[in-house]
Amino acid sequence: MTLSIIIPTLNEEMYLGALLKSLLDQHLEAAYEVIIVDASPNDLTTKAANKYADSISIKVAKSPVADIGTQRNIGAVIARHEHLLFLDADVILGDGVLHRCLKRLKPDELHIVSVRHRADHATTGVHATLIFIYFLILLARLTGLPVTNGDYLLTNKRTFQSTGGFKEGFLLGEDTDFGVRACGLGARHSIEWRTFVIANSRRLSVTPAWKLALTWATAYLRVIRGNGPTGTRPNDEQYPYGRWCGP
Repeated sequence: MTLSIIIPTLNEEMYLGALLKSLLDQHLEAAYEVIIVDASPNDLTTKAANKYADSISIKVAKSPVADIGTQRNIGAVIARHEHLLFLDADVILGDGVLHRCLKRLKPDELHIVSVRHRADHATTGVHATLIFIYFLILLARLTGLPVTNGDYLLTNKRTFQSTGGFKEGFLLGEDTDFGVRACGLGARHSIEWRTFVIANSRRLSVTPAWKLALTWATAYLRVIRGNGPTGTRPNDEQYPYGRWCGP
């Protein structure tokens, strides 16, 4: 089994190294490559990636726009391997997450695999928000609706090509939209509950956890109602993290 790991980046030089280190700590036996699709105005993210070039097969591609849907699509087109894993640059892989998720895959099947998330700095408010979010996820699954998050989304080329890829030019919800369209074509969506990725909590320094959860829930409802992803660029003030350049 082979894997292409696609990471869209924009000024992520402070975080990318921790993700790549956690990838090495997976001790993955399968052949894999890492594709960084960078929209940064400088080469700092590229330099951070190249520090791992001796240990990981890394390719850096430049994106003409800072748009996560576009960047994911660029990565998928140039990917050499059948299975595609889309990651955000500021997550850290939990122990054994790739081994467990890859075991869920079946040849030539339309599929999407998600995982649990943990916050790197979990306060009482963050814990409460995560409980609320997982309640909503379980409720959605009971009604047959997928919940797919772009910070860890494992699929394959067949699924990607069947959907036409991610919709481009949107502020948020493009990951959920991809999952909804894939499952509408018969893709199997599963969640690996036994492991996780650690999500960076930097957004919480700008927006309270409850407000961020409400924003995501509203975007999710918009997608499953058939209205598609939320907002269009360059209206980033609606959701500032799409052009993140802070700590």
